[in-house]
Amino acid sequence: MENLSKIEELTKKVEDNPTDFQTRRELVVEFLLHGFNEDALKQLYYLLKRFPEDPGLHYNAGIVLENLKMFDKAIVSYQNALNIAPDEPDYLYNLGYAYLQTKDYEKAIPYFKRVLQLEDDDANCYFNLGFIYSKQSEHELAITCLKAALELNPQDYLAYFYLAYEYNQTGDKETAKELYNKVLELSPDYSWAYFNLASMYYEEGNIETAEEYLEKTLELNPKDDNAAVILAKILAKEDEFDDAIILLKDSLMNNPYNGDVNYTLAHLYKETGNIEQYKYHLKEAMNNNDTLSVDVKQLQLEYRSLQNS
Repeated sequence: MENLSKIEELTKKVEDNPTDFQTRRELVVEFLLHGFNEDALKQLYYLLKRFPEDPGLHYNAGIVLENLKMFDKAIVSYQNALNIAPDEPDYLYNLGYAYLQTKDYEKAIPYFKRVLQLEDDDANCYFNLGFIYSKQSEHELAITCLKAALELNPQDYLAYFYLAYEYNQTGDKETAKELYNKVLELSPDYSWAYFNLASMYYEEGNIETAEEYLEKTLELNPKDDNAAVILAKILAKEDEFDDAIILLKDSLMNNPYNGDVNYTLAHLYKETGNIEQYKYHLKEAMNNNDTLSVDVKQLQLEYRSLQNS
């Protein structure tokens, strides 16, 4: 209540004296602190009409627009700030990050690199570059950048996570496992690390360990459809069809439009002789082929064959 009273006090001052620009700036800060982004933006645009050459105002407008998920407009504001102050690291970083949010990775890279030319100890820039290179399958560059991020910030569990992923991609499975376990040491509730370990063990044929990690994944994130699919396949191999079906039906309660879940469930019903449910979920899998990892043409042939039988 005290903080809201301060906003009311500053608002009253601005209403009484619209040209009290310092109070408007203070009001922007208070609005930002309390998540009133639209109100902050309104004051920033008012100030920018009078101080268009103030890079800090453009920068803060970019932050607010980013908070509002208006990334294209945030990019314009950050660029306006940089046009006035070209080598300000915060402006460079935020513009790179806004491009990263829009997945325009090639445009993001030069800004993070420029920050590192100015400040070579920015762990976040190294992490973001590592993340981008990972997305682009530039494995060696990703590993180099993620290692640099960890040298500067050894507690960054996300950097360990992506570094583990890169080692797995390049075939160094044991190092990947060690790094995923490091993730869990730093962040014991990070379900994606459990899932990725489970997937690795499943691929290796270590079903018992995979099952253990999948159960932990679903304990932490019951909406993880990929974990549910793999665990259901394991349960089916153990002839626990009822448990496998219940697991996937629960998964569909959270997301009925997952193609892989429907496809796997269809085949579980096929194995148990429930042809109607097999047919139903096969059709649902086809209808949601954007989340289907099998060839939809293969599935269509399977469905036609079933219709003709």
